[in-house]
Amino acid sequence: SLGGCAFARQFEITPQELIAGGLYQDLAVACFAGIHREVSRCLLAKALGARPGREQEASLRRSLFVRFSRTSLPAQQQPVDDEESARRI
Repeated sequence: SLGGCAFARQFEITPQELIAGGLYQDLAVACFAGIHREVSRCLLAKALGARPGREQEASLRRSLFVRFSRTSLPAQQQPVDDEESARRI
């Protein structure tokens, strides 16, 4: 009465090449609040085709290097973060 149709009708009238190309593949992306909000936003951006820029990639590499090098190296082999620390060694 309001001019609507059954949802299945959309698949019947949509060109097959669009369906095959993934038009209806991902209709929704779950997003969560709280401590998961930032990850949800990143995953949503990635689903929409976003790619990390050079600055984000460099920041990620630095944080991973610092995190894993501090947990896996003996104390005398820790990476030096600043000039003052370098003078003390």
